[in-house]
Amino acid sequence: MELEQSAELMYLCLADAGDTRLPRAMHRHDDRVEIVFIREGSGTHIIDGRAYSTGRGDLLIYNGGVLHDESANPSEGMSVYCCAFTNLKLRGLPKNTLSRGRVRIPTGECHGEFDSLFGLLHAQIRSEHRLSLACCDHLLQALLLMVSSLIDEQDAEEEAARYELGESVKRYIDRHYQDELDLGRLSEALNISPYYLAHRFRQSVGCSPIQYLIRRRIGEAQTLLINTGLSVTDIALMVGYDNPNYFNTAFRKVVGIPPGRYRRQYLE
Repeated sequence: MELEQSAELMYLCLADAGDTRLPRAMHRHDDRVEIVFIREGSGTHIIDGRAYSTGRGDLLIYNGGVLHDESANPSEGMSVYCCAFTNLKLRGLPKNTLSRGRVRIPTGECHGEFDSLFGLLHAQIRSEHRLSLACCDHLLQALLLMVSSLIDEQDAEEEAARYELGESVKRYIDRHYQDELDLGRLSEALNISPYYLAHRFRQSVGCSPIQYLIRRRIGEAQTLLINTGLSVTDIALMVGYDNPNYFNTAFRKVVGIPPGRYRRQYLE
């Protein structure tokens, strides 16, 4: 977290199950960031048009100007800390923006640390000690560092998971490129939804799974054209194309010339 301007605490409140019994309908704050920490209970929060099922240990970030809607589970309610601050400016982000994309952050094993930190901040706000304001400022900066660190950790974990998914799909295609494959068969074989598979694969590899499959087949076909005397039809079958015309079209799109001409030019 690279600060260009330090945040200024506006308020911090502790709301128990009775306080959160009634929903807080869609609203926003243009001049501040809010962090909500769910100590106990569960509910549903809509942040910037997306609904999240939320529960104990979740941190929720409402960037400045972002619409949000809060509803506790009627059967148990929620106990939450709500912290608001203004004039936050992080390098590369708009003013009063703490997180570019991640707005629900499970604290997991760090739940107790965040609960304690919010408790200290709440106690200092209620204190009449002459140094309480300075303590609040330092505690707020510590809170922001902890939240930023948690965001970075979870972004890194997600990036690693996305990379591993991409590698798993690539390994499967490399082993089965000769078979009849499409997005549906890939998703079924790997037990992943087609949309999620295609989206994550593109993020990891830079192309769609089918584009990778085609280039994998054509790359193998180029090797066979160069190193064997097999016919173009036989090579098409070996790399997964039972229609030679379709193979020719796919080869030409990738390489720029038909397979027969590619072989002649290479051998010459």
